[in-house]
Amino acid sequence: MKQLQLKKVMGVTMSLVLAMSLTACGTSSDNKNDSTGASAAAQTEAVAQTAYSGAAASTETVTLRLGHTQSTEHLLNTSAENFAALVEERSGGAIHIDVYPSETLGTNTELAEACSEGDVDLYISATGQYTSRYTPFTIVEAFYMFRDLDHMMKFYESDSHQTLVDGLAEACNVNILADLYYGARQMTTSGKALKTADDLAGLKMRAANEPLPIAAFTQLGASPTPIAYNETYLALQQHTVDGQENPPASISAMKFYEVQDYLNLTYHQFQMLSIFMSDTAMQKLSQEQIDIMYDCAKEVAKEHNTKAIEQEQEYIEEIGKYCEIVEPDIESFREKIAPMYDQFKDQWVDGMYEAIQAM
Repeated sequence: MKQLQLKKVMGVTMSLVLAMSLTACGTSSDNKNDSTGASAAAQTEAVAQTAYSGAAASTETVTLRLGHTQSTEHLLNTSAENFAALVEERSGGAIHIDVYPSETLGTNTELAEACSEGDVDLYISATGQYTSRYTPFTIVEAFYMFRDLDHMMKFYESDSHQTLVDGLAEACNVNILADLYYGARQMTTSGKALKTADDLAGLKMRAANEPLPIAAFTQLGASPTPIAYNETYLALQQHTVDGQENPPASISAMKFYEVQDYLNLTYHQFQMLSIFMSDTAMQKLSQEQIDIMYDCAKEVAKEHNTKAIEQEQEYIEEIGKYCEIVEPDIESFREKIAPMYDQFKDQWVDGMYEAIQAM
């Protein structure tokens, strides 16, 4: 990814160098002395260096905005704050990041677009928000694509994942700095437990407004209903929908258990969130500062992932104080969802599905 970004920056550099060269050619003559040529060369080199280093190479502090949709109580927000603090420390105060949680800067859909356009510098969410414009990444959103947590982690450390990261950067102008474990997504319902996949028939399930979750619930016989994350509690309370699906940490933070009867341990998706940085934000920084952003993101992600995995079972037990814990026949869900993959394979990188299953 750093190589891709460097190519973009160097492209700008070469354009400026060419422009300066043409200007010099248009005003020079054979009898100009060596000092004039040296001055032009020095000026061209200075322009190239400025283009490479970016506006942030000055002594002024660069302030970046980071938005996400989780509450202030969620571990994700804690990690976002830790990331901001570490970047400020490592950059010697040259980079300051303001964190805006709880949809302060907009919904997931709005934030994804704003980051892509450069109106928001940093954004934390699932890659599913960009799959309408870069369909190969839908593969990580597919229900039961990963057997378990270890299987998913292997993929995120693989060359296959890096292929998707590079493709996303080219298609959407956002760069993934690091990935944060969000959790194993589980389904909650009111009025009806999910003992097998057939129990979803006819239920209205809140779904993220993304192609894969909508297709998955349709395949399972439910009626998917896209609702903004922060509006989900009210939708459950008013029975606009019968259930929803999220990792236990989010179910707990958003208190969905207050308006649901069952926590169904479907383990239908092991999910990571990504720290996205816009191309526009990167152009404000020097290469050294870009490296600091990557290094700090990976360091915070490592700490976050360890903590998130440790806490997951604790959240399930806490939710169990309010909801009945149901352990459904997961194989019935796997079997029912499998035919759906054929709808999306032509959108995925050729051979990637097979590569994931072989890991």
